[in-house]
Order: sequence, then C-alpha cells, then structure tokens
Amino acid sequence: MNLFNRNNENGSAATAPNPARLTVRPRYQTRETDDAYVITAYLPGVDRSALETTVHGEHLTIAARRSPALPESWTPVHRESTDADYRLVLELDHRVNRDGIKAELTQGVLTLTVPKAETVKPRRIEIQG
Repeated sequence: MNLFNRNNENGSAATAPNPARLTVRPRYQTRETDDAYVITAYLPGVDRSALETTVHGEHLTIAARRSPALPESWTPVHRESTDADYRLVLELDHRVNRDGIKAELTQGVLTLTVPKAETVKPRRIEIQG
C-alpha cells in the first residue's frame, strides 16, 4: 500500500479553508498483516462526532476537529499540542478492498483496518501427485 502524505509537499502544517484555524498532520503509523494494512492515527482531543474518514478514488482522508479541552474559566499554564484541526490524506494502493475498510476511535486513537484484495493475500498451493 502506498502511504503518501498529500497534505502538502513537505508535510508541515498547512492552513485550512478557514484561515483562522490551523490544520496539522497527525502522528500516524502503519503496519501490514497477512490480510490487511492497519493505520493508527493519534488524534488527541477529538471525539467521534468531529471525525470524518472518507475514501475518494485513490485517496483515504482523515479530517478531525479538536474539541476545546478546557472549560472557558480555566487558563492553561502549558500546552503540549497546538490548537489545530487534523488532516491526513494517504494514497491507497489498487490492491486493497475499499468497501471493507473499518474504523475505530478509542480515547483519541483512530485505528483503520484496510483489507487487502483477495488477489494479493497469501495462499497455500496444493501439491499434486
């Protein structure tokens, strides 16, 4: 599976359509199993209602809006992450089953399971004779 970041050429932060909101690429990792590719994206401060994952043509897009983490009456002393939305665009290989993609969000960690097409899965060949 090709996993090319399509946010911008150098992978740094880019401005969102609303210039008042910054969009950053979330940290993510991929791994391959015999049956699927698994993408894990770290989206702290995001809940299900603010997350959209889509497949359009060859592109898998993850877009998320962070919820305000603190009540208005609180003043943060230190923040480890910027107050920005997330956007990640990955290019899918033609050898995946786009209709079988599954997503799960647990405590700010999104796990996408992208099944391989049947034609690329390993299979055992029976020996005749």
